[in-house]
Amino acid sequence: MSDLFPPNKPEAPDEDDDEEEELLFARCNRPPSEGAESAPAEGAGKKEAAESPKSEITPVHKDELPLLRDATPHVQNLRRSHLTYRHLVISLSTSLVIGLLVLYEGRLFYKREIAPKLTGSASLAPAQAEGALKEALARADEQIAALQKQVDVMRREQLLMQQNTRESLESISTVLNNPKLTPAPAAASANQPGIPRMADAVPDISPTQQEFIQLKERNRLTAYADEAIATGMRKPLEVLVEYLRDPDSKHLHEAAQAEYLRAVRAIQLLQREDPGYRLPVAELFKDQNIRDEADVKPEALLKLLEDHQQPWEVRLRVCFLLLGSNLPETNARLIKAIKEDPSLDVAKHAQLALEQRVKKRFRIFDIPAIEEWSKSQEK
Repeated sequence: MSDLFPPNKPEAPDEDDDEEEELLFARCNRPPSEGAESAPAEGAGKKEAAESPKSEITPVHKDELPLLRDATPHVQNLRRSHLTYRHLVISLSTSLVIGLLVLYEGRLFYKREIAPKLTGSASLAPAQAEGALKEALARADEQIAALQKQVDVMRREQLLMQQNTRESLESISTVLNNPKLTPAPAAASANQPGIPRMADAVPDISPTQQEFIQLKERNRLTAYADEAIATGMRKPLEVLVEYLRDPDSKHLHEAAQAEYLRAVRAIQLLQREDPGYRLPVAELFKDQNIRDEADVKPEALLKLLEDHQQPWEVRLRVCFLLLGSNLPETNARLIKAIKEDPSLDVAKHAQLALEQRVKKRFRIFDIPAIEEWSKSQEK
């Protein structure tokens, strides 16, 4: 009877069940790379399992293994992430504490070492700079006052010198231009006692004064030439011609000739007139029914040429229109305009018109040559 019904096996304690589950958990979660290393451990485990009584091993169903495998990685990942977060918090806290300590030490060093020096230098620098600035300003004021006194003295002396020089030059120029103002020398007196004798009055002109006089006259010639070029009037040019013909101004003949040639050359090259200018026939001939300047008769053109009250543009245009004139006195009127017209531009165009009419060229404003040719044509 006892053989047919064996006695019941004692149940394994709970501790053995826990150990068996841990062993299975370790086997299931073992990585492939650790297979060789864990082989002895597995052998040892098998040996221990073989040595343990068969009655203490509780079989595990195969369907439970996947559940254990799926659950274990999740637990391991949670542990790792928890450790990583803890390390991050610790490192950040340590860095913050170190930074605060460094900042605190730097602030203490600034207050102890740097701030006193900056405060002392900042308090001393403005006072020193202000004192140095005041001294420099006072010294500059003294120098400026001294220089101003020197300038005033030099200016006063210069004005006196200029005044004396001007007066002497004017007196000398007056005597030279009017020899009659020179006092006549006294007649030679006999060697008789009691008869006064006057020394000969001879103007004493130094070389420097003579140079000043010549420079002043040369500047006057230059001013005449400049006026002739700028205004185109005949009067300044006639003054230069008078200097050329004056026998008392031989020392200025070359200067006058140079200024004359400069003015004539400029008049020859300049073009003051408007190329599109036409005679205002409606204003010039109000009583006549003339619409174009080509309809003006030569007699009326000659009258306009002799009328110096008309604008110089009108007289200049008349010279161009007289090229086709058939009146015998046209050439004589053109020569008269060359000699007497107040405008040098009109005289230039009158000479150009005459040269085109007679087919002969003359030097610009060579009035003697033009008059000689005119006399030869009358014979």
